[in-house]
Amino acid sequence: MDIYAGYRRKLESGWTLDVGVLRYEYPSSNDFGAALGSPETTELYAGVSYGPATLKYSYAVSQLFGVPDSEGSDYLELSVNQPVMESLTLNALLGHQRYKGPSRIPGNVGQRQLRLHGLEARRDLRFRQGVHGRAYYKGTDADATYFTIKGKDWSRDRFVAFAAYSF
Repeated sequence: MDIYAGYRRKLESGWTLDVGVLRYEYPSSNDFGAALGSPETTELYAGVSYGPATLKYSYAVSQLFGVPDSEGSDYLELSVNQPVMESLTLNALLGHQRYKGPSRIPGNVGQRQLRLHGLEARRDLRFRQGVHGRAYYKGTDADATYFTIKGKDWSRDRFVAFAAYSF
């Protein structure tokens, strides 16, 4: 579950300011394993948008997704959302994650940061109000040695497609 609260304000100049808090909860999760702790995470964030571009900064006030001693880790993301047709929007993103703390990423004192990149297409499926489809590609420069948890390599580039309903 993603729980969030925030404040967003559009300014007359065309800029939008957004600040808030995010809490990522995993109600059924046990610890990821001996090297990692609980994945629950709380972050504070601040962002600015102008036109289709958004720059957002997030700061972890708790352990970050199970990485021990990672309080104070941060993430910076630049994204651009561009409508290309009435019901189709394209999104591109670049992100940079930094891990804090003595243990950094478990088992590795060298991989303290990683970069992310992605492309997404979102389309209103139109056959029912509130239903839309998304497909995205996301990649990272993370080292699989340090991002493989219980046999799953979270560093791999991936393509994901799904449909969602909002109400």
